[in-house]
Amino acid sequence: MIALFYQQIPTQLNIGVVDLDNSQLSHEMVRSLNASSALNVAHFYSNLDQAKPFLASKKIYGVVVIPKNLERQVKLGVQTPIALYYNATYVLVGKTLLNAFLYTLSALEIKQDVATNLKLHSDLNTAKALAFPMYVDLHTLFNEHNNYAQFLLMAILPCMWQILAALGMFNFVQMCQNGREVWVALGLNTLIFSAWGALMLFYLKPYNAHWGLLLFSCVLLVLAISSVVVGFFFLLKEPMRVASFIALYTAPSLAFVGVTYPTDNMPALAQFWSALLPATYFIKATIALDYYQAPLDLALKAIAHLPVFWLFYVLGLALFAKRERAC
Repeated sequence: MIALFYQQIPTQLNIGVVDLDNSQLSHEMVRSLNASSALNVAHFYSNLDQAKPFLASKKIYGVVVIPKNLERQVKLGVQTPIALYYNATYVLVGKTLLNAFLYTLSALEIKQDVATNLKLHSDLNTAKALAFPMYVDLHTLFNEHNNYAQFLLMAILPCMWQILAALGMFNFVQMCQNGREVWVALGLNTLIFSAWGALMLFYLKPYNAHWGLLLFSCVLLVLAISSVVVGFFFLLKEPMRVASFIALYTAPSLAFVGVTYPTDNMPALAQFWSALLPATYFIKATIALDYYQAPLDLALKAIAHLPVFWLFYVLGLALFAKRERAC
């Protein structure tokens, strides 16, 4: 995850260009696209069919098609579409491509309007005013650099950590022969993955957060997910079934914790699944403290749900004790 997001925002994304006009205006457009920090004009193609295999193989992320007679039609005042084909399955990459493309075209359009107006009015200020009498003045208050890494990692890393903690407890509990060893396994797993959680928080650097409460919530999360594993291990009895359950239970965590999509807008089943994931409450507490700088009671309200998962541990111990008596 660190390797994926070390640059924080996508830059120098390879695109291709199909220049059917080959005019001064089309060359200027290519130079403007290449000047954008988000784009890198890596290939030129004679037609769109030639570019499609490169787009499909992900050697490029988008193709700009400059139509024939572009410069002539612009000088005549005829609106001419310029097509961008891009891979929208990569959400962040696609959004970055689209924004850079639209920004470049808007800048070129304004330059063309100014040049046209300058022919009619010798005054440059008048030509500018006629080209864009009204303009948008944007002031970005939050996430001004469109850096989504901080938000995605805040969800991705705890979800991965939850899966690893569950697998760790699964491996420990398979070797337990009595109730005492189950307690020892729970303690070891909690110690190991709470330390992992502390390292994760150190990487995420929640400067505005309450470190004591966050470290405490790390311990609570590991205890919660470990308890779920213990409960279902002795309930299902078959290790392969338990492994399948862990995969089914924890793998979709990222979709349901409420970071990539608001939980309140999810269907009832998705909301129910979100409520069953310990990571949901840990992430809520972390975001409330770090990003919203909310009071401690909001974070405490979130992590207060985690001890409820310990009921699975009690269930598991009861089933294990029943099995020992039967033997």
